[in-house]
Amino acid sequence: MFGDQMGKEVVFLSISIDPKVDTPEVLSHYRSVRSLEWDGWMHLTGDFDEIETLRWVLGAYDLDPALDADKSEHAGILTFGNDKTNWWAAVPAVIAPDQVVDAFLRIAGNKTTQPR
Repeated sequence: MFGDQMGKEVVFLSISIDPKVDTPEVLSHYRSVRSLEWDGWMHLTGDFDEIETLRWVLGAYDLDPALDADKSEHAGILTFGNDKTNWWAAVPAVIAPDQVVDAFLRIAGNKTTQPR
């Protein structure tokens, strides 16, 4: 839906919250079995403590420590932002793709780009 901007002005980062399970090999396999165009969309994993810090900074955690500890139950949100303006927002991951694009474009400040 982002057309030519994907991979240039628009980059998606899917960050694992369970790096013990989501190894680079597992994420690579996930990408290989899906028939999607992955240009501009990275699937990342890394050090557990760094991911936890990022998760808390982005607000992707549950206030109940017991629920938050269960990595199979995680926040179904898409967090996005404009690194030039430092404007950030989040939307539920289950909303319609055109609503995600609309919210994204409002934060990006690019009114000339229209979703397909």
